[in-house]
Amino acid sequence: MAEKDERYYKAYMEHKTISRRGLFRAFTSGTKKASADISSATSSSRSLPKSGEAVPADQDLVTELVDASQVVRVVARPPGAIEEVLFQKICTGCTECESSCPEKIIHIESGLAQLDIDYGYCSMCGECQKVCPTGALHAKKPCDKQNDTELRPNFNTNCQNRLFGECELCAEQCPHQAIAIAALSLPKLDQVKCDGCSRCKQACPFSVITMGLSSH
Repeated sequence: MAEKDERYYKAYMEHKTISRRGLFRAFTSGTKKASADISSATSSSRSLPKSGEAVPADQDLVTELVDASQVVRVVARPPGAIEEVLFQKICTGCTECESSCPEKIIHIESGLAQLDIDYGYCSMCGECQKVCPTGALHAKKPCDKQNDTELRPNFNTNCQNRLFGECELCAEQCPHQAIAIAALSLPKLDQVKCDGCSRCKQACPFSVITMGLSSH
């Protein structure tokens, strides 16, 4: 099992181009936390090659193990969270991200870091990523979006702009101009521009915006 974990982390980290520092921290700290669900799922998949046999390409190995685990993110994680299958193994619930969050929207639930934006928004400051000791929260390359909570707003049909018009509060507060407003219509969201910060939800005085995990 130890060999499988090590090869899996190595393949995944290299495929996702996570830094050497993050890889080192993941090996030394994160691997101490095992997930019973993932272990059970991966043990039923095709076993890794024995000594002397050919080793499949890193990408193929990662795909095989991720598919076998079938771990789906059902709760929001702090921005920069790696894929759920690995996040559950690496996050130790150390509370460093929770303590460093200036908005106080990160909490530890069931031993894992979780994002709670019911009464706040994410400022995308990156502090949680800076203090994460295992690499479970990791900023991407500069050319990519640095942060994304994977949350997206859903606009209720009771939206004031749809019913009466002249309400653009959600669009005005969006830092990425991801929300477009047309007369007497529900707001339109640009999924690519949106980073799930939840500023739109907090800006709506009528509570017609809910945030849900995106499948994109």
